[in-house]
This record gives sequence, C-alpha cells and structure tokens, in this order.
Amino acid sequence: MPRQLTRVIPSIATLTSLACGVVAIMVLPDGNFLLAALLIMIGSVLDVLDGQLAVRLNAVSDIGKELDSLADVVTFGVAPTMLIYHLLLIVGVDRPVAILSSLAFVMAGALRLARFNTITSDRNAFFTGMPIPMGSALLITASFWQHWVINIWWTIAVITVSYLMVSNFPYPKSKHVLALPAKAWIALGGFVLLCWLIAGWQAVPFAVFLLYAFVGPVIWFYRSPWRNLIEKALK
Repeated sequence: MPRQLTRVIPSIATLTSLACGVVAIMVLPDGNFLLAALLIMIGSVLDVLDGQLAVRLNAVSDIGKELDSLADVVTFGVAPTMLIYHLLLIVGVDRPVAILSSLAFVMAGALRLARFNTITSDRNAFFTGMPIPMGSALLITASFWQHWVINIWWTIAVITVSYLMVSNFPYPKSKHVLALPAKAWIALGGFVLLCWLIAGWQAVPFAVFLLYAFVGPVIWFYRSPWRNLIEKALK
C-alpha cells in the first residue's frame, strides 16, 4: 500500500467520526434522537478504529493525535451534551438544571482530552480517567434503555460520569480488555446473559458500559494503600 495512503487512512476514520457528531447535532432539532444516538455510537467505533489503524499502518503522528482530540470534543462532547439537554427538557427538567448538568459533561470531556494530550503516549499504560467516548456511550445507552431513567435524578448520573472523566481512576484500553483470560470472558458472557434475561436486550449495552465505569474505581482501590489499611482493620 502506498505510504501516502497509509498516512491518511486513520485521519479519514477520524474525520468520518467528526462528521457523525456534526450530523447528530444537526438532526436533534427535528427530534431524531435515536438517529443522533446511533451516529454518536458509530463515531465511537470509528474512534477506536482510527487509533488501531494508526498503529498497524505505522501512521501515528502529532497531527493525527490533535485531530482525534478535536473530533472527540464534537462527537463525544458537544453532540451527547445536546442530546442529553434535549432529553432532559422533554421529561420536564427545568431548563437551568438541564443546562448546568449538560455543560458539566462537555467541560469535563474537554478537560479530559486536554489532559490526555499532555501525557506522554504509552500504549501499555491505562487511561487516566474514563475516556470520553465511553462516558458518552454510557449515558446514551442508559437513556435509550428505559425512558424512566431520564428524569431529574438523571442529572446526578451526568455529573457522576463527568467526574469519572476528570478523575485519576485508571481505565483499561482496548488492548487490555482483549488480553483478558478466557475465564473473564466467560464471566462477562454470563453477566450479559443475566442482564438480558432480567431487563431485556436493550439493557445489555448499558450494563456493559456501566461495568466499565466501575472498573476504574475498583482498580484504583485495588492499587491504593487504603486497601491494605482496610484489610488490616478487618482482621
């Protein structure tokens, strides 16, 4: 494959993800919330793909990294924020509350991406804070699982996810997840099946992303010196 082509393929995936985010914002005024959510989720797949392509094609560059972050701000920051804002208004949340909680998400996401760009790249290291695509996916899958979860209490969920993105909790990358042993995958399959049987297939994506959200605090606690202190206190 020509070198010029391999250099632009990851950027094409990034720009396509950006386009998904922009179109998602465009269709929201017409009430196409499901379409907007699907576009954002497609953007999240492309976001994972562009990084994998950059590594496999040896096309990692500073421009690609900056472009990826700029696209993420729109597709996983602004677009989900607008979607959450519209949904909160529809279910009767006061406009000032909807505005503040939505702004918390997009600002936390921007800070998360800015911090990511200042950290020395290490593909073997865990993410610091929940990645913004995962945060937006968690809120989107939750909102479209059951409509009753979208209410005034949902603002607490939005703020919690915003905090997780700017926290110091370690979150695994895709390579860490793929490297899990067979027992972990079997346990995950059992968890997914259980969620399906109890709450329906619509709850499965939300349950998976919620599980990922809990992984960060669990890993942090496991590595924390507080763990040893608590264990000693319980003995």
